[in-house]
Amino acid sequence: MTRLQRTSALAALILGGITVLSGCGGAAEQAADQAPPPARATTAPAEEDCGDVAATVRKHLSSSDVSDVIVEGQCTTVVIATGLDDEDTATGKELCEAAGKVAYTGDINSVNVVSKAGTELSTGIPGASCLP
Repeated sequence: MTRLQRTSALAALILGGITVLSGCGGAAEQAADQAPPPARATTAPAEEDCGDVAATVRKHLSSSDVSDVIVEGQCTTVVIATGLDDEDTATGKELCEAAGKVAYTGDINSVNVVSKAGTELSTGIPGASCLP
């Protein structure tokens, strides 16, 4: 499971008000392991809740490799979905660096760029270079 899928699944659990207790190995835990990953649209907060950060980043990134920009984690993380292959970390890092120039406003404290398969290509935080 990719980091984006794990984050999306966690957000869906939190947003749905479901509490999962670890270490019990019960039916709820087994059901969570077998459940398909939630759709992206249901896990990302509404754009108006996080301001216009996603739109600003989307506009700033003119690359045709960018397929979507969403804000997750209670408006703390900008996720840039791309059509890039898992091995294209150099382009992922370039997109992360470019997004970082406009993304870090409000509560945003990280930028993640993911491949078309959902693999993390690059991640960044304010005041530091993005890592592949």
